[in-house]
Amino acid sequence: MKLTKLDDIDKRIIETLQKNPSITHSQIAKNLERSQPAIGARIKKLSEKGVLATQIGVDFSKDLVSSSLNLVKIELSITQPQFVFDMVDSCPYIINALKLSGDYNVMIFMACSSLKRLDIILDKHFRNKEFVKKIKMDLITDFAEPFILPVDFTIENFDSPDELCGIVSCPYCEKADAKKIKIKSIS
Repeated sequence: MKLTKLDDIDKRIIETLQKNPSITHSQIAKNLERSQPAIGARIKKLSEKGVLATQIGVDFSKDLVSSSLNLVKIELSITQPQFVFDMVDSCPYIINALKLSGDYNVMIFMACSSLKRLDIILDKHFRNKEFVKKIKMDLITDFAEPFILPVDFTIENFDSPDELCGIVSCPYCEKADAKKIKIKSIS
């Protein structure tokens, strides 16, 4: 289904759900002057076609989250972008990766309670690779709208945020090797 083939009712359903994901089908039906079964069928069709999706995660725009987790945007100038895309499944600190046009051709979102740990991960996974030409890291400090992303809380160590990455199963970073890296001071 192409987005250009969505009718006004489909578009209004999507807009309504974007503003209030917990709204019921009955409430949408009432607002759009349609039957609840008709709205339910449209939502099911939109979901099955992949036009409508739900992402569960934490809202980084909330103070509670932003005071505990650092969200960073990392841009890479890299000759082997697939390397990064392959890492997304194995590194729980990488939330997502995107291919871009331009000098920096890959962007990564990473989240961690410790900027030091993120810096170590960048050292271990990217800075030592000859196919990585440039790296730019920016800490995201504020949001205009809610910004919801999935976070792997099973690996995050909030009690000792300056400890090294302890991911034993990471094919890119063995725990023993991680202990050899000096923790840098980050201002």
